Amino acid sequence: MILAGDIGGTNTRLALFEMEDESPRVIVEQTFPSREHKSLDEIVRQFLGEHCPTIKRACFGVAGPIRNRRSKPSNLPWVVDADQLATHF
Repeated sequence: MILAGDIGGTNTRLALFEMEDESPRVIVEQTFPSREHKSLDEIVRQFLGEHCPTIKRACFGVAGPIRNRRSKPSNLPWVVDADQLATHF
């Protein structure tokens, strides 16, 4: 299962994909109001808690610069840390 996300100042969109005949197929997708959550970790935890998948890969697009696998999204008070996400999920 692949977890993909589009992280923006207004909304965070997450989706689960499964590979089918070498093409990704959407299993489920959900949109969360970004500012109603304390962090991306909180959103991912909620999303995965509802759908209970085993994640093999993940990819996130973040609206902001990425340095050393960390990003401070331009319009959010969060820090997105790839290593922290990988450890937790």
